[in-house]
Amino acid sequence: MKLLFCLCLIAICPPSAAQDADIIPYLEAWRVSDRSQSYRAQVFFDSLRIHKSEAIYRKKYLDHIAKLRQYLQRNPNRRLEVRLMMFEIMAGREYQMEERYYTTINEAIKKAYPLRDDQLNAELYSIRADIPPAPETHLLYNLKAIEIQRRIGFEHFPYVQNRFFGVSYVLYGQGDYIQAIAYGRQCLKKWTLDSTHRDSRVFIFQCDILGAAYKKLNQFDSVRKYYNRILQALNEEPDQKVASLWRGIALGNIGQTYTKELRFSEAQPLLTEYLQNSLVYPDSLNIAMAQNAFASFYFQQKKYDQALLAARQAWQIANRQHIYAELTAAADLLSAICRQTGQADSAFYYHERSDSYKEITRERIKKRELSVVNAQIAFDNLRYSLVLAQSLANKEKSIRNAVLAGIVLLTVIALLLYNRKRVKDQYQMRVMALNHDTAKRDIQEAREKISVFTNNLIEKNELIRNLEQQLANTRPAGSEISEQLLNYPLLTEEGWEQFRNAFTKAYPAFFNNLRRDIDNLTPAMERLAALVFLQLTNYQIANTLGISKDSVARSKRRLRTGLTLAAEQSLENYIATLA
Repeated sequence: MKLLFCLCLIAICPPSAAQDADIIPYLEAWRVSDRSQSYRAQVFFDSLRIHKSEAIYRKKYLDHIAKLRQYLQRNPNRRLEVRLMMFEIMAGREYQMEERYYTTINEAIKKAYPLRDDQLNAELYSIRADIPPAPETHLLYNLKAIEIQRRIGFEHFPYVQNRFFGVSYVLYGQGDYIQAIAYGRQCLKKWTLDSTHRDSRVFIFQCDILGAAYKKLNQFDSVRKYYNRILQALNEEPDQKVASLWRGIALGNIGQTYTKELRFSEAQPLLTEYLQNSLVYPDSLNIAMAQNAFASFYFQQKKYDQALLAARQAWQIANRQHIYAELTAAADLLSAICRQTGQADSAFYYHERSDSYKEITRERIKKRELSVVNAQIAFDNLRYSLVLAQSLANKEKSIRNAVLAGIVLLTVIALLLYNRKRVKDQYQMRVMALNHDTAKRDIQEAREKISVFTNNLIEKNELIRNLEQQLANTRPAGSEISEQLLNYPLLTEEGWEQFRNAFTKAYPAFFNNLRRDIDNLTPAMERLAALVFLQLTNYQIANTLGISKDSVARSKRRLRTGLTLAAEQSLENYIATLA
């Protein structure tokens, strides 16, 4: 009897059931789709972080991941697959293997799209903000996560304050101090929302960004307010070395505000402690900043020898580490000191160096801002591709269902043909109605695709236009004219004339050279040549001229024939020489 019971038990509970017991907590938590899902999933991320230095737990988690994969092979589930991918990514981050998951996060975002779960998307965007690390994606995806979290409710998400800190940090680096302050204050406002998931170092970093941003705006009371908050927070810092460095940073920045207000006796001890603590750490950035602070301190008191020594030390340290902000500050101070002491050649030299450092900084900021544009376009393209893929999948499903229905109906017809002609006629009418409905559905789906594409294109164009306006002050004049050309609608004669006039102003020799090289030059050829010169793709040219990509290709071939180019010559390269 006992043997029979054991055999029955084995039959009812196969070996895989015992193995799945380890992963049941994951499956139960990850199946949840209500507002509690983020905190349920965060429990497993917290476990990774708490036990990341223990080899036994690392083996345990990797074993669980393997079992979860096996389970999903037997029981496919899109939500569970996305959650597992997120868990693998976070495990890779804790175990210093994050680079292998840089592409996985994009796959997870695509896989999650059909679920239509904004809360899950916000979690994915929060992870994507840091993987791979890049300022443009850090800004874009944190903003996307904040947008969704605000709509759902910040209280349903862990680490909300980190999203605001990430945005504040990048905006400060781009020189947008007002917005950096706005997001930084939101970070501190959300600080008490979740006492479990917050890092005291993030609080210190955020207060530092706020204080530094207010210092750029010369609002010294606010500077002192946030650096005093750092001093208060350091009472809870367990690492005395870190506490000593940050105490120096906070005091040094407060001291700099006193220097600006000519309160030299109050500034000196604070700046001294700043420099000493930076030297002990040692931290090149803060040593250079402290030396520049002392140079300014002495310069305002007309102690030019001491100011010169401090500024040169700041220059040397910043130059070794390529710290352009402090190199610029040191160069400006050295130029001012040399002017005051009658060293005209040196003053001019340092002034030129300062200008070159500022130009490098401007170029870096411009590249970051352009990278944000590219990241937004990539994000919009991703969303459009997902919408299109979903639409195609729905269409294929509809066609498949229609085919199956047709087979069934045709079978019925074949059977009823033996009975009476009237049934056959009725069935034919039903088939016609079905085909009519299918055609109407196909038309509706096509209109929906066109609508999605149009709205997506409008959003991208609006974003590019807004960001181009923000970048207008940092671009060379020639670049401004070239990019303004793209704002003219070329589908009307008036629009073409405006475009042609502006283009001629930017590249006066272009149309003359084109007319010289081609007989019977038409306005259409001129338009195409100009757009090719501006390095537009066939797709962009087609959108701009309101024609198809095939028409663009044919027009290019006619233009090439008119120019009598050799087979190995590139049309684009040739046209690029006409200006």
